[in-house]
Amino acid sequence: MGKNKNKVRVTSEASTGLKEYRFYVELYVFKDGGYYVAYCPSLDITDTGNTYHEAVANFYTKFQIYIDWCLEHGTLFDDLKKHGWKKQKNELQPPTFRQQMKAPQLSELMNSTASFERITTPMHIATTV
Repeated sequence: MGKNKNKVRVTSEASTGLKEYRFYVELYVFKDGGYYVAYCPSLDITDTGNTYHEAVANFYTKFQIYIDWCLEHGTLFDDLKKHGWKKQKNELQPPTFRQQMKAPQLSELMNSTASFERITTPMHIATTV
């Protein structure tokens, strides 16, 4: 995806009838009390764990459940739009950092003294929807 790593490319494979959705998801992992928290502001998905790795693994499980549910109900694009994603031709773009800062959770994290790690990870969805 090169220079445009914040964009989702939507392509279709005529031979299989599947559409592929590739995009990057950013999440922030930080400690809150006795738990680690993995938070994705562009999708408003949060999960926790007793360890850093458990929080991240739990986040990916919740992300998969979210995607599966949206695809099953045909609401993926509507939900992404609700979260500030934009569809332009064959690409989806996540909300800008500035837009995401409107979420109180991210604003609080960025303005706090808490240590956090930002993870940017590629995602891939193949569906007939």
